[in-house]
Amino acid sequence: MTDSPKKPINIFEEVRKLNFPSGHFMVVGSGIMSVKGIRDAYDLDIVVSKELFDKCKSDGWKLMPWTRTGRPGKEWLKGDIADLMIEVQSGNKDYDLEELKKEGELIDGIWFLSLKQLIQFKKNYGRPKDLEDVTLIEEYYNLPKA
Repeated sequence: MTDSPKKPINIFEEVRKLNFPSGHFMVVGSGIMSVKGIRDAYDLDIVVSKELFDKCKSDGWKLMPWTRTGRPGKEWLKGDIADLMIEVQSGNKDYDLEELKKEGELIDGIWFLSLKQLIQFKKNYGRPKDLEDVTLIEEYYNLPKA
């Protein structure tokens, strides 16, 4: 969603700069891959609570329309490096923060989408860049190819 900066980011530094309240957000997308040393991340995708979304919206984050097919009326917020969503879709299901936390991973006080979840999401998305990430995660775990 956000245009990636030219250099990799430090996930922990960038998340802490946002000063979001603990437990009200989760880093999704490639953030966990960066933290685990699988590949660099160049932006942040974050699922947030409705309350935090509304606060960021009123604080001036740029409101964007959801452009995925079959998702009319949904919105997300665009920041310099971070994009915020209330939920993320995988397959035909929407996952909000509380649903994601059930299998998420808490690292140094920050919630992350687990690699297990990320593999499934990326397989569902099926874009070439997502399938490349699946291969990298499988290599990280030394898993057989799907």
